[in-house]
Amino acid sequence: MRANLALAIGWSLGMAYALFSPESGVPDLPRFFGSDKVIHFGMFFGMAFLWSRVIRQKLNDAQKKNSKNFTNYLVLWIFLAIFTEYVQQLVPGRSFDYLDIAVNILGGTIGTVIFVYMNKQGSILV
Repeated sequence: MRANLALAIGWSLGMAYALFSPESGVPDLPRFFGSDKVIHFGMFFGMAFLWSRVIRQKLNDAQKKNSKNFTNYLVLWIFLAIFTEYVQQLVPGRSFDYLDIAVNILGGTIGTVIFVYMNKQGSILV
């Protein structure tokens, strides 16, 4: 339990640093067309998947197989996807981008859906 929580918190802190640091404070990564979108997708995919693992541990056995519980958290990921993009426009060197919101939502949604599928299959990764 603690390891999953520590990993989810660490991921979230890393995301916050990457999303809210001024452009000059973010390490240079190899750039290619769309690399920014791939990074956004990956961050939100990872966040949704890792936090879903933490949430699952808090549920009882009957609730664990019920994907409706994770639908509520999907709304949270969507809110965070939109919120982070609005906050970025307040950070020097950063800007607001509707496409980033779409990619953030897509990453969080797919991360949650894959988690729910793997959970129903009884995967050891969840």
